[in-house]
Amino acid sequence: MLLPNQLIPRHTIWADPDKHLVKTSLDGEYLSFLAPHHGILNLWLATTKHWQKAKAITFSEHPIRDYWWTRDYLLYIHDQFGDENWQLKGYQLSTGNFIEYTPAGFQVSIIRVSHKMPTKILIGLNKRDRHYSDVYLLDLTSKALTCVYENHTYWEFLADEDLNLKIGIKVDGLGGEYHDLLGDTSCIVARIALHDAASMYFYPRLKLALSNDKQNLYLAQSLESNTSTLMRVDLNSLHCEALANDEMADICDVLLCPISNTPLAVATNYERKQWRTLTSEIERDFQYLQGIDNGDIEVLSQTANNETWVVGFIHDNGPITYYLYHRKLAQLIHLFDSHQALKQYQFTKMHARIITARDGLKCVSYLSLPRQYDINEEGVPSQTLPLVLMVHGGPNYRDFWGFNPTHQWLTNRGYAVLSVNYRASTGFGKAHQAAGYGEWAGKIHTDLLDAVAWAIQQNITTADKVAIMGKSFGGYSTLVGLTLTPETFCCGVDIVGPSNLLTMVQHFPPYWQAFQGAIYELLGCDPNTLEGKAYLKERSPLYYADRITKPLLIGHGANDVRVKQEESDQMVNAMQLNKVPVTYAIFPDEGHQFVHPGNRMAFYALAESFLAKTLGGQVEPYDNKVATSMVVKVDDFGLSSV
Repeated sequence: MLLPNQLIPRHTIWADPDKHLVKTSLDGEYLSFLAPHHGILNLWLATTKHWQKAKAITFSEHPIRDYWWTRDYLLYIHDQFGDENWQLKGYQLSTGNFIEYTPAGFQVSIIRVSHKMPTKILIGLNKRDRHYSDVYLLDLTSKALTCVYENHTYWEFLADEDLNLKIGIKVDGLGGEYHDLLGDTSCIVARIALHDAASMYFYPRLKLALSNDKQNLYLAQSLESNTSTLMRVDLNSLHCEALANDEMADICDVLLCPISNTPLAVATNYERKQWRTLTSEIERDFQYLQGIDNGDIEVLSQTANNETWVVGFIHDNGPITYYLYHRKLAQLIHLFDSHQALKQYQFTKMHARIITARDGLKCVSYLSLPRQYDINEEGVPSQTLPLVLMVHGGPNYRDFWGFNPTHQWLTNRGYAVLSVNYRASTGFGKAHQAAGYGEWAGKIHTDLLDAVAWAIQQNITTADKVAIMGKSFGGYSTLVGLTLTPETFCCGVDIVGPSNLLTMVQHFPPYWQAFQGAIYELLGCDPNTLEGKAYLKERSPLYYADRITKPLLIGHGANDVRVKQEESDQMVNAMQLNKVPVTYAIFPDEGHQFVHPGNRMAFYALAESFLAKTLGGQVEPYDNKVATSMVVKVDDFGLSSV
């Protein structure tokens, strides 16, 4: 029996942050952030002196995902119901006017915003060809778009502060190449390993920068090392100089000087994020910040003169705390927390653990326990608990230390939660990542099985009380677990997971073509060959659906462009043909992420009831007032009426 424990409402745990993506204007006069307006993340603005009086300046019906400052404009993007066609719009501070810069239905990316060119920016737009983004110079005042490069090759670009396109980044199955676009296009100024290219997809800042003197290129590469190294490439001599490296972990973040566009500090993340400074001046800043709070430091925004920063401190058992940091004064002003409502509850700690796979590979993992069983807050439970193995997506992504809503929700309901950075995960060097190439439903899965065995050996759980849950690749891993090793897990929750790798690769978004070779290398085959097709079929859970004997819950967004709804449809159909119980929830207004808070709360209410039927955890009654589009298409467990 679970000990009595205060239930933390789902609407608190799964709510959008009160404040998110906090930034300062280039002159430091304004503060901006994303915050809910009528339940949807919109852009808010205030003067820095009176940030408490912030007001919404956008009223979008679709959540805003990112935004950028220029001198007189706030530029922002959103898509339509999760279709990932990012549309660029703007708000002009001096006039209060809204401007629509790119049409809906295409994908835009920001290539360079320059302090030197306040009314112009460089963007990528796949309007001519859905597969590749051409480069355009956008006049923010007139809305004029001028194509400066018709792209048939490159994945990413770098430009100088005069908005001259300088570098094209090409990616294939061997890695990446940085091409000089101003001179001889055959001139390769730098190369990176496949591991570095795969990491860039999830950490866009790692494509890095050109110095404003146009003499140096900065990039992270691991051609001569296991973990990535910050390199300076002299664009005249092509001489490379190593600036920073950590033998345990890859570079995950770089703080650039807004004046020179050169690196000031680099961060790596093995168990937690650690900063290494490159100048004595910046070292003083980080020493001061580290003395204020024991959370992981994020420098979120800088003024053009680099005198003021917006700093966030990440915590594992509470919200992000945001500060305005005045460097010359060594003064830190507390602004607000990301989620004010979280502060009225006590949350559990997240414990880093190193789990050794059967072949000796070290996997950084994170364990969370219900507070009442983690008495000394050391990650050693006072008794065995039902366990949820939470598998991250990607697979070229990773789990992090910090406040994880899934961990907090599940531990509050009485479960231990374990997240594993299995082989193929990014951040731990190219050997760790390459060990997962071609290991879908192979050694990646045995890493997860080894983590379950570890948890049983550590008396965290018992063999009959382990569930598996995940999103995207984590959803695929859930299906693999219930089909290939049906006795290991007592139930599974699959969120937007592919069931048939053959159909998955046929429906990749067209704009992934620029790094298609890298995807095939990660998969371990060329799906256009007979051998590749046979390999993908062998690794597809759909063809083993008749082996499923344990309860399964599936959730999918109808507009998902990465993993089509068909992937879940065909799995559910196969289970029904085999008379295997399943519950299937569809969200007509979502894509690969459940971005609307009501949808998240509705699905996790369903999952909460589902898990309780097998594992016996606590359940918060379903809130019928939650605004959600969720349609429960199949319900073999009677969950939708709970």
